[in-house]
Amino acid sequence: MSGTLSLVPGLGQAVNGNPFEGLAWFGSVAGLYLSGNSNLAQVGWDLWMYNMYDAYRDGGASGSGKTTSHSLASNYVANYNPANALDPIGAPVVGFGAWSGSSRGYTGLRSPTKIVTYSFVGLGEEALFRGFLFPAFSNLLFDSAIAGAVTSSAVFAYVHATGGSANLAPGVLAQRFVFGMLFSWQMHRNRYDMRRGVFAHTWYDILVDQEAGEIQGMSIKIPF
Repeated sequence: MSGTLSLVPGLGQAVNGNPFEGLAWFGSVAGLYLSGNSNLAQVGWDLWMYNMYDAYRDGGASGSGKTTSHSLASNYVANYNPANALDPIGAPVVGFGAWSGSSRGYTGLRSPTKIVTYSFVGLGEEALFRGFLFPAFSNLLFDSAIAGAVTSSAVFAYVHATGGSANLAPGVLAQRFVFGMLFSWQMHRNRYDMRRGVFAHTWYDILVDQEAGEIQGMSIKIPF
């Protein structure tokens, strides 16, 4: 319930008994999103996604064994810990990103701004889809991790089907669904510690570096 309430940033935290934390989430997300700067707006969007995970975790899900106590800072810094590349699911994803991005010359790697922006994309999407929706759907659907993975991956693919007909192509939707399943498997395998998933997601995006969608008129670079 708390995670869903935080569709309004900070509301879930306030309901959890932390009104000042909720106010901080609301102010941060709204301020960044309405800043007028596309990169800051992207960060605001991704923190909005993370705030739903934060509220879900603190609202009682932490006792389910399907969340961890790692802070926002800890999960974000995971983007820059090379040890997180040593993952049997994440490493092939990053390798595939390296292969896919070779034809574009790895433009993302040459831009510090893109690296920082994509690192928030990986953080926000892993928090929402794998940190919140995957375990939440698993609990709702007969406590089945498979059902939770399928459902959250379908939502993951659907949400990215924006910005034109190309994103509605069956092959594109299928690819995003498969990636959603892989990241759900990784999350489950790592006992709901999202840090290696954040790392893999971020560096795949950096290596591929392509625009794939538009939300509410704001260009959002989300290769997945």
